[in-house]
Amino acid sequence: MPKLVYFSESVLAELKLNARKNLDRYFDTGFQDLAGHNGWSIALDAIEYDPMLPESLDGTPGQGSEIQNSLTVFNLISGMTPAVATEERVWARLTHVECFGYASKRWPLKEQKQISAIGKLISGRQKVAEAAKDIEGFNLRQVNKHYFAKGRTGVRDDNALSRLWWNAYIASRVEPEQPEEALKVILKTADIRQALIERPMLSNRMQLMRGIVRTMRNHPELTASEAVFRRFMVSLNVRGGGVLFEAMDDGSVEEVLKYCFDDAIEGGKSGTQAA
Repeated sequence: MPKLVYFSESVLAELKLNARKNLDRYFDTGFQDLAGHNGWSIALDAIEYDPMLPESLDGTPGQGSEIQNSLTVFNLISGMTPAVATEERVWARLTHVECFGYASKRWPLKEQKQISAIGKLISGRQKVAEAAKDIEGFNLRQVNKHYFAKGRTGVRDDNALSRLWWNAYIASRVEPEQPEEALKVILKTADIRQALIERPMLSNRMQLMRGIVRTMRNHPELTASEAVFRRFMVSLNVRGGGVLFEAMDDGSVEEVLKYCFDDAIEGGKSGTQAA
């Protein structure tokens, strides 16, 4: 299998600086023609990827594709470690070259020709110019968020490829034998992913994470609505504050979480009665 490659610091900086100038590339051709230039392909000796990776990704939004894409990235990149997975230059190379097709389909930009359609609904050159500026602003935000990976949160939550690897990595730690089952719970809604993966105080505490996933699976009503799940998390913040879950066995963790579940359900009943 080919070695995974990454950008030099100067190439990454140049791409960020020229994001507006390169919007046409993000719309259409991508950056494959530049892949052989100096600083675009620095090899990672210990990490390889399956050449089938790009065409194995499904750019359709939705939980099912998110689960399969997460497993695909995790399984088809061999030797990746959490330390390397925090490196923006690795993921930016993938989104700009090998997996550009997936990134552009999953996180599409707005086409400038939409301005013509908007112009039919609004009057005045100034308003059309404002609409064009709004579209360009949206496109730049899409590029900066999903093609690059600013900081730890950008790597874990935003980059089109790295977020998939981190999904599966955390799921594989929660349930090593069946990460797909863990992903079905963790990625059920954006609200749940945000609570479980985007909060380091949870995603780094595996004993607690395993307990939460088991509780969610054993009590489907916990994730039947965002309101119930949010009440559960509020209760966990109160009841779990100062608790050393890492020193507890599974049964003890689940006992605490059952109280939190009861609080979430009872809270809903109280609200209904009050109404």
